[in-house]
Amino acid sequence: MNVGIFVCFRMFGVLKLNTLQAIIFNYITCVVTGLLFIGDTSVVISALSFEDSWIFIALALGGVFIGTFYLMAITTQKFSITVSSISAKMSLVIPVLFSLLILGIQSKDYTFLNYLGMTLAIVAILLSSYKEKKIKTEAISGFELVLPLLVFVLGGIIDSTINYTNHYFLTVKEEAIFPIIVFGSASIIGFIILAIKRERIQLNNVIGGVALGVVNYFSIYFLITALSAFQNDGAIVYPLINVGIILFGAIVSVSFFSEKLSKLNLAGLILAMLSIALISYQEISNLL
Repeated sequence: MNVGIFVCFRMFGVLKLNTLQAIIFNYITCVVTGLLFIGDTSVVISALSFEDSWIFIALALGGVFIGTFYLMAITTQKFSITVSSISAKMSLVIPVLFSLLILGIQSKDYTFLNYLGMTLAIVAILLSSYKEKKIKTEAISGFELVLPLLVFVLGGIIDSTINYTNHYFLTVKEEAIFPIIVFGSASIIGFIILAIKRERIQLNNVIGGVALGVVNYFSIYFLITALSAFQNDGAIVYPLINVGIILFGAIVSVSFFSEKLSKLNLAGLILAMLSIALISYQEISNLL
């Protein structure tokens, strides 16, 4: 699902869509998708209580979401998909450290091989995302040079906040509701921005946003359910998800966009598979 987000961003550039409008309608679609997925909207209404701390976290996270998405899109346009994806994927360092050092969550007894796998995951991300193409920085402002760092930090904050909220506040019933509140908050903020900018809404931007929204909702929902499945152990979940994005993303890039992989990219993919095996070798051995 996460690969689909980057594919949508790429297609936005190809089709020359208004990125901000598409992102805003993406969040509206996320809300609708979430409500349809739950089925019974009374479940959402009954679950809403401002006495619950996770409601306020979800509302605040909506602002961070739309800001991060927009910065990610700008980074893609000013630099490249590669730079943007590296910044987003490398942000796994933040929730991993947050899970280990702050939450103190360990779903199993970590060994040297597990930690080695986490380290290799970071190396795999760098190698698999590397492109031999120089960025022309002379036409880029000082603020724009900070964009990749902002994507990195905000992405890490989002993942850490989701991990924290799921660990301390969310029940199984609320796992599907939490993304709806987050995306609802983001869409409201987005419409306020559109009202201030007084932009004319175009149908092609709406269609692009709808396509992104379906993918986006389930990417967050599956992330939350994955965290629950691993007892909210972000040190395991986030490396696995990110190296999975690398592998599946490489298949999509080669198959549908005719991209060529360099020797470094191939080495990164091999390291990604090795890192998955090392991070999850206990679980794999139990299945054999």
